[in-house]
Amino acid sequence: MRRGSMVVAALVAGAVAWQIAARTTEVEPGSFSNRGAGATLPDCVPSDDIWSMFGNDEDVVVLQTVRNSSPWPVTVISTDPGAYRFEPMADDVREDHDFVKEPVDGAPDATETSDRVVIPPDREAAMWIVNPQGDNSYTDGWGLFGGAPVKLRALGVEREFYLPFHGTVSVGGSEATAARLDRALQAACEN
Repeated sequence: MRRGSMVVAALVAGAVAWQIAARTTEVEPGSFSNRGAGATLPDCVPSDDIWSMFGNDEDVVVLQTVRNSSPWPVTVISTDPGAYRFEPMADDVREDHDFVKEPVDGAPDATETSDRVVIPPDREAAMWIVNPQGDNSYTDGWGLFGGAPVKLRALGVEREFYLPFHGTVSVGGSEATAARLDRALQAACEN
């Protein structure tokens, strides 16, 4: 009976360790980010973590990599695939930063991306952020987007996760307003 108790205790401990490992697995912003357009704050202006500002009339197209720092593969699943999509992983780690296109050229076709990606340990996958504001219009203010709601699947356990961006993406005003703001900020730094 004593030997049976030890086996049960070992199984329970293993199950608990597996659940803890699966439920604490995280991904993080990777080493690369780029934006297609939008205004950026010059270095002389405190940014409060603003990554880029887009006018209401502009297409928001931003790219950042997502890094898996865990020792096992992690599946990242977009909960809003219209706004957040992933490029397929390259076979070779040296191609992790070879993207299907540059953000300045616009968003990739849906056939070039997916709503999910399996990221191997210590690798990065490209996540495209395209018009996260959806149909919302911010003509009298700014919509702020600091991360993407996703699901993570690791070791057979799936859970919700908030994936932070490299900084805040701001959408609002009008294209003319964002362009005027960009010029005004640049001029202020020159004086």
